[in-house]
Amino acid sequence: MSHPSLKSQIHRDQLTWFLDLLLDEREIFQLSASTGIVPDIDRLYALPRRELLANLTDAFLAVDSSMTPTDDISKVHTPKPETSNGEPSAKELTSRFLSEKAQAAISRVGYMEVSEIETFFKTSDILIESGDFAEIVWALLTDQRTAVAEHGYKLLNTTYESTKIASTNGYKDLTNREQSEKIRDQDSVDLDAENPQLEHLGQEIVQLEQQLAASRANYVSLEKRHSRLDQQRSFLLEENKDLKNRAETYHGNEKRLKELEQENHRLHEQVTQHAETRTALGQLIEERDYLLAEKERLTAQLKGYDQTRAAKEGFAADLKLVEEAIYKGHQEIEEFQTDLDKYFDALEGCHETARGALAQIRQTLTYLDTQQNAEGTAGYPMTSEQPRVGVFVDVQNMFYAAKDRYGRRVDYIKLLDLIVGPRYLMGAYAYVVQIPEIDQAPFLSLLEHNGYTIKSKDLRLRGDGSAKGDWDVGIAVDVVSMLGSLDVVILASGDGDFCPLAELIKQQDKRVEVVAFEHNTSMDLQQIADQFFPIGDELLI
Repeated sequence: MSHPSLKSQIHRDQLTWFLDLLLDEREIFQLSASTGIVPDIDRLYALPRRELLANLTDAFLAVDSSMTPTDDISKVHTPKPETSNGEPSAKELTSRFLSEKAQAAISRVGYMEVSEIETFFKTSDILIESGDFAEIVWALLTDQRTAVAEHGYKLLNTTYESTKIASTNGYKDLTNREQSEKIRDQDSVDLDAENPQLEHLGQEIVQLEQQLAASRANYVSLEKRHSRLDQQRSFLLEENKDLKNRAETYHGNEKRLKELEQENHRLHEQVTQHAETRTALGQLIEERDYLLAEKERLTAQLKGYDQTRAAKEGFAADLKLVEEAIYKGHQEIEEFQTDLDKYFDALEGCHETARGALAQIRQTLTYLDTQQNAEGTAGYPMTSEQPRVGVFVDVQNMFYAAKDRYGRRVDYIKLLDLIVGPRYLMGAYAYVVQIPEIDQAPFLSLLEHNGYTIKSKDLRLRGDGSAKGDWDVGIAVDVVSMLGSLDVVILASGDGDFCPLAELIKQQDKRVEVVAFEHNTSMDLQQIADQFFPIGDELLI
C-alpha cells in the first residue's frame, strides 16, 4: 500500500521514469491489463512501452485535470478511484503489484533503523549498478516512518535530476559532434576536390578521434566504478564497525544476563529459606496461642468449680421450689385440658354448621349458572358435580414474559383463584428451575403455603458455556399421568411446544385451557385451547 502523501511528493515525469526502471516489458503489459487502463487487449499489445508507462502514471495519480497540454487525452484511460461493485482502484492495484515485486526490499528496509538507511542508501550509484534501485526506493517510499519516506523522496529526486542532466549533456555533445562531423565532411569534400591525396589522411583522423572518444568513455566508466567501489568500501567499513559494536554490546548483555541469573538463583534460595523460617515461626505462634488458651480454660475451670459448689447448694433449695411448682402446674394443665375439650366440641359444631352453609351456597351458584346458560350467557358448563381441575404452571415462562414486557411479577395466588373458580381443584403444580445465584426459597415457600406443589430442578450448564433448564417434557409427563383423574387441564404457559400435548388432551375428551400473556403465547396454542385467559394488570404485582 502506498504512502498517503506519495501523490503530493512525486510528479508525473518522475513516476513514469521510476516505473520504467522498476518494471520489465511483461510486467507492464500484465499491470495494464489487470488495472483495465486499456480495455482492448489487441490495442494494448499495439501500444509502445512509453505510452503504456504514461497511462499507468496517469491512472495512479488520477490526473484528469492536471495533464500537460502535450498529453493525448484520448490515449489515456483513467479509471475511477473505485469501481461500482467495490473492486480495488487502479491506484490500489498498482501499489499492491509494486509492493509484491519489492517485497524482499520492503522486508529488508523494515528491519533497518533510520540511521542505517541514511548511511547505506546515501547515494544511488551502488543501487543502480546492482539493479536494486527501484525496489529499494519503492520500499523507502511506502515505509510508514516519515523520516524513511522523506529519504526515499530525496533519493528519487536526486537520481532523477542527475539522470536528466546527464541525458541533456549527452544530447548536447552529440549535437556538437554531428555539427563538427558535418563541417569536417564539408572540408573534406572541398579538400578532396583540390587534392585527392588527403582522403586517406582524413580517414585516419576520423579513426583516431573515434579511438580517443572510446578511451575517454572507458576512462570515465573506470572513474565512476572506482568511485562506487570506494563508497561501497566505506559503507562496508561502517557496517563492520557497527556490527563490532553490536557484538560487543551482545557479549556485554550476555555477561550481564549470566550475572542476573546467578543473582536470581541466590535470591530464590533466600526466599526458600525465608519461607521455611516463616513456616516454623507460624507453628511456634500457633503453639503459643494454644497454650495461652489452655491456660485461660483451666483458670476458668477453677473459678467455675467454686461457683458450681456454691450454685449446687442454691440449686438444692430451688429444686424443692420447682417440685412444688410442677405439682401446681399439673393441676392447672388438667383444668386447661378439660376446658380445651369443651372448646373443641364447640368448634366441631360450628364446622358442621359451616359445611351445611357451604353446600347451600354451592347449590345456589349451580342454580344461578344454570339460569345463565339457559339465557345464553357464557360461563362454565356446570353440573351437579363440579369439574375436576389440574393446574400446571411453567414458572420460568411466566416470569420472563412478565419481566420483559411489564417489568413486574405475576400474582400466582390471584391467578389460581381466578382460573379455578368454583370448580374442584385436584392439584396445582409449579415447575421451577433453580439458578445457583438466586435464592428462591421465600418465593417457593409462599407458593407452597397457598396451595401449589413445587417441582424443582437445577439449571444445567453445557460444555460450551450455554445453559439449559426447562420443564416441557416433565409437564407433559405429569399431565398425561394425571389425565384419567382430571376433567380440565389448565396450562399456565405460552410455549408453542405444548401444542401436541393440548391436542392429546382434547383427543381424550378433556377440556384444555391456557392462561398466559397474549404477546408471549403461540397463536397455534391459542387456537387449539378450549379457552384462553389473557393475563392483565389485575394479576401483576
